[in-house]
Amino acid sequence: MSWDLVREHYSRPEVRREIAEYSRGRWVAVHCMERDGRGLPMMVRYRGKRPLTISGEDDVLEVIERLSEFKPRAFYATAHLYRRLESRWDVADRSNIVRSAPVWDIDSLDGDWRKVLGKALEILDVLERCGVARSVFFKWSGRGAHVQINPNAFSEDVLGKIDPLDVAYSVTEYVVRRVEPGGGVRVENKIDVQRVFTTPLSLHRSVDRVAVCAPPERVEEFRLDWADPRSYRHYPDSWRRFERGEGDELAERAYSSVGPYIVGRRRRRRHKPLDREILETLRRLGAD
Repeated sequence: MSWDLVREHYSRPEVRREIAEYSRGRWVAVHCMERDGRGLPMMVRYRGKRPLTISGEDDVLEVIERLSEFKPRAFYATAHLYRRLESRWDVADRSNIVRSAPVWDIDSLDGDWRKVLGKALEILDVLERCGVARSVFFKWSGRGAHVQINPNAFSEDVLGKIDPLDVAYSVTEYVVRRVEPGGGVRVENKIDVQRVFTTPLSLHRSVDRVAVCAPPERVEEFRLDWADPRSYRHYPDSWRRFERGEGDELAERAYSSVGPYIVGRRRRRRHKPLDREILETLRRLGAD
């Protein structure tokens, strides 16, 4: 897709509105078409020393114009909602996370999107049996899909007892362990302190498809042409709807079974965790 067509996509008011409303309160990242010194597509996560944020539709256009030399293509946002996003300290401080969303990342190993759809339906079935049906949505992300619970499905009572990051991690892991492995599909728990996921109606970073969302009752109808940038099919209410407290029982059950998020528990890191790197860098610089 040419840069002109990318700009045309983001000129649509509906697209800007979805990205802005979803991104509000989240740490944003932008994947660009231009490549860095290592030959990788550039990803921008900061504006100077401040985490990149989007609060309104005009911010989407402003980011595109400001980064135009790098040709921004895809918008991402964290699963976490933050109390404040004014400095690098804010994204390193877990206590600054006020809510977080469980997200299941589903990828095809052989390119068959129908297998991805089938696995998404399996996850939705597990969630429904766990009492979560009104606060969950499906999102086709380009090559694969996400199933996500609205972070507002968890009550203040539960979040007062279980850290929001721990809720998101343990619920995601609890369900991953209850879906059938294999079948040409990989289901992963990618929840951590820095992970970002494609925003609704963003373009994919390399495939000419749009991230479209649907409620559980529409997922069986999904076809790949729903994600066509020229004529996409998207349900904007699907990612907004929630029932407060619907996820509480699942959160408590999952946390009791899985336990808290612990850095490095799933795989050996080649680098230090992002939050530790930020804190150490700030100390070296003598930042306030």
